[in-house]
Amino acid sequence: MKTFYTLFAVLAVLAVNLPDASAQFDNTVVSRRSSISSVLNSFTNNIQNKITDYNNKFTSLRTDMSNQLTSAKQTLTSFLTDSIIGANALSSSDALDAASTTLSSSVTASVQLTATSFGNVGSCMSTKTSASVNAAVDSLTTANNYFTTTISRSTSTFASTCRGRYTNTANDQMNQFADRIQDCLNNENTQLSRVSSILNNFMTLMRRNYEGLTNNVRYCSGLGSVSSRTDTKQEINGCLKSLATVVYPIYKANIDQQFATARTMLQLEVVASNNRVKSCINQVTVTYQAMAGAFQTALDTCLASGQ
Repeated sequence: MKTFYTLFAVLAVLAVNLPDASAQFDNTVVSRRSSISSVLNSFTNNIQNKITDYNNKFTSLRTDMSNQLTSAKQTLTSFLTDSIIGANALSSSDALDAASTTLSSSVTASVQLTATSFGNVGSCMSTKTSASVNAAVDSLTTANNYFTTTISRSTSTFASTCRGRYTNTANDQMNQFADRIQDCLNNENTQLSRVSSILNNFMTLMRRNYEGLTNNVRYCSGLGSVSSRTDTKQEINGCLKSLATVVYPIYKANIDQQFATARTMLQLEVVASNNRVKSCINQVTVTYQAMAGAFQTALDTCLASGQ
């Protein structure tokens, strides 16, 4: 009879405390959902900031280099009506116009690509994160409910020991899961900053090409003027002819390739960003779903043997 009353007393204590543990878990779920949502919002906002940063680099390039192309073109104006230099001066001027048009269209295409591609990362991650959080919370809630129900009904002599050992397990795992999910998102913010550095390198290369082109124009136009001697004007004419037929095509090919490479890099980074975050979130989710299942098995083992 004494043993019966002792067991009854233990069960009574467990019954009083278990609702508190269950409520704590529920509060943790609400709290950590909120913290994940906050980090996800920060992640999405950071993507928008990065899009602005990336696009500012392109638009700054367009503004600066357009000014340089226009300034270089103006040095050719006086040669356009010259009988010796005029034709090649016009060809060089047309080349600069073409470079300016290509610059504008290339920047527009790059800005649109960046906004569309990286803009999709935020919405994709929001959907993916929400689904993963729901899946993990469902598993941990099932495990916690199993613990509460099993402990409250158990007549095992190890019930008190097992309760002390596992009361906070689901709660702790929920906190750990949320921390790891937040790490997945925060780590990707660092990766997106790396893209900015890569773009800076591309911008430097493209600026050098545009500056090289305009410096060539200034060199040719700086050799003399329409009032120079015929031999000097012939030198200017030859310089401008070479510029239009040889130099400009080389710079154009380099610049086109650099824009294409930059856009390809951005597209690859979008795919890589999605894959990195998805892989990280998947791994975390699967891990904690497995841990939730293992928790139930461990509880059964504890109640059976105290181990």
